[in-house]
Amino acid sequence: MKLNRDLLLMISEKFQNDRISLYSCLLVNRSWCEAIVPILWKIPGQAILTEKAENIIFNVILSHFSEESRDNLMKQGIDLFTEIYQTPSFNYIYFWRHLDLQLLDRMISRNFDKSDISMMRNELLKLFVNNNTNFISLFFPYDYKCQVNWNKQCFSNLKFFYFCNNIDQNILKELATISKSIKIFNCDVMGCNISGIIRLIEDQKNLDSVRISKCYQYETCWQSIEEVLIKKAITIQNLYLSYNWNFDVDLKFLSHFVNLKSLEIIESFGPPNPNNTILNLNQSEKMSLPALKILKTNQVSFMMLTRLIESANVQLTVIDIHFNDIYCEFEDVRRFFQAMCQNCPNIKYLSFPIKDYVLIEFESLLINCQHLIGLVIRSEGGLQYKNLFKILNKSSPSSLIKFGFTLNRKFGAKYKLLRSFLANWKGRHTMLLQIWPVNYCLEDEQEVKRLYELIEYYEARGIVKKIDWEIDWCSNDSEESIWIKKRCFH
Repeated sequence: MKLNRDLLLMISEKFQNDRISLYSCLLVNRSWCEAIVPILWKIPGQAILTEKAENIIFNVILSHFSEESRDNLMKQGIDLFTEIYQTPSFNYIYFWRHLDLQLLDRMISRNFDKSDISMMRNELLKLFVNNNTNFISLFFPYDYKCQVNWNKQCFSNLKFFYFCNNIDQNILKELATISKSIKIFNCDVMGCNISGIIRLIEDQKNLDSVRISKCYQYETCWQSIEEVLIKKAITIQNLYLSYNWNFDVDLKFLSHFVNLKSLEIIESFGPPNPNNTILNLNQSEKMSLPALKILKTNQVSFMMLTRLIESANVQLTVIDIHFNDIYCEFEDVRRFFQAMCQNCPNIKYLSFPIKDYVLIEFESLLINCQHLIGLVIRSEGGLQYKNLFKILNKSSPSSLIKFGFTLNRKFGAKYKLLRSFLANWKGRHTMLLQIWPVNYCLEDEQEVKRLYELIEYYEARGIVKKIDWEIDWCSNDSEESIWIKKRCFH
């Protein structure tokens, strides 16, 4: 019997992301049910739930309330059940591993008056935060107003922490005293007091992924964040930074992240500051990111991008660039393409804006990057697709089979240029094609119909294997494919 149970546990773990299959297993027998229930109740709300589904889960939660909690609520005029409730077959709260306080707050707000929310929130926290639960992730919603009892049993094994720093910084300092093993740290910086954030980062022993977002208003906060991240740089492999373009950001600190595999930088609120950028590049002259494989940026200057490409050298496999070309210098863009051509022989996925004036460099890039699998062209203005498609037909490596384009009138009347590109692809590997229609095309039903007919024609001839309106190109679970699906091509 023990062997059977062990096998069931192995099966349930194997299918833990296949919710439909897991649900069907619940009805087999009690042994199957006992093996499956803990998996399903690890992350209630992992999938998008309907309002009805959330209400069912909430009623199950309420059925776990102790008599003491019921009495406390009753004294406040809150009657949880108007009918006799049935004791749950399992202690479902015990199985929870990912505490999403936003999900709980949404359930409370939907089912109780505003005047009762604070009381209900306190009783729910008592139910979840005690010696019988053990969470590995915690999500604090924006503007959460409730004191948490940081039970050591509950949070000593915390691995994932997501929050907005408008919460009381003392709460974070208290958490830092018991949680030392957080690996994924995700924070929106919405205020000037970040003392709790700094303390919490400092006390972690093995930070792996750090995401600092919305650091827009307080440059001193950004400088403090840089300093504390440098202290933890040796273990950090994934880093996301979002800050105000006008900050004097010292990218020299990136050279401390010798094990960094994925870097995402977002500059917000305006064009890049060229003076700051040049200063930072000089400071970062000897910067090296020897382990970097994935680079994603938004509104980062091409001068800075060139230096990042050079610092990573041959390890890069994914590059995803968003940029408003209003602010860029032509020569900077050319140097960026030349840097990719010289330093990225192992690149597999590329996504960037492109203009006619760099098509020569782009063709050299295709010739030198013989491992390229996926290419997304983010551009509408300043690009003649006739020239682009000719280069793709002529110089694409044999590995390149996945394409993404923005649909626009430059494809030619009746998609003449796209038709020519697909026709000249004959004899190569079947491609997976992604086309984003812009608004004026979506509004024209005839245009959409004509596009479908064109793709179907080339699908029937084995030139196009698949076309999607949402990219889902990668069927395996490699590092690149997971990142591409979830973060890069969107």
